[in-house]
Amino acid sequence: MNHSQYQPGRNSELTTEQLLASLIPDTPATLTPTASAAGAEVPSVAALLELARAQGVLQARLDANDAARTAAPLLPVPAAPAELRPIVPRWAVGAAVAGLGIGGGVLLLGVAVDMLAAGAAALAAGAAAALPFLIVGGVIVAAMVGRRKGGGRLEITQTMTSTMTQTIKGGRR
Repeated sequence: MNHSQYQPGRNSELTTEQLLASLIPDTPATLTPTASAAGAEVPSVAALLELARAQGVLQARLDANDAARTAAPLLPVPAAPAELRPIVPRWAVGAAVAGLGIGGGVLLLGVAVDMLAAGAAALAAGAAAALPFLIVGGVIVAAMVGRRKGGGRLEITQTMTSTMTQTIKGGRR
């Protein structure tokens, strides 16, 4: 193909030779025009449309497209209702809302009970893990308290014994 960049201006018209030069491939066989190609006239787009209108092909195709488009719409159009009513009764909506409220309350209660159970389990696990340390600590404290009472203090005991003798003599007065 001819890869020359042809940019026609706004008021210029593309000639038949320029159109043929851009459509015919650049091969050695096509470099020399043949007698039949040089004498043939290339019809314009307007001439081709006029020929199709004259034969009735173009109008028949347009009519067939319009008939197919109106015969089968893409989305069916529902019929208008005789009276406007809600699709779902109000009691059903109220029951659904109440059911959601009850379900939400039960869910919150279940989460609270689960958290309480997890807290109790954590306390029990902590107490079980700390029990050996508490026992060892209690034994050490008891040993320290018992040692202080026994031999660590000086004990003083004082006993007083006294004898009193009183004598009364009689005589003159």
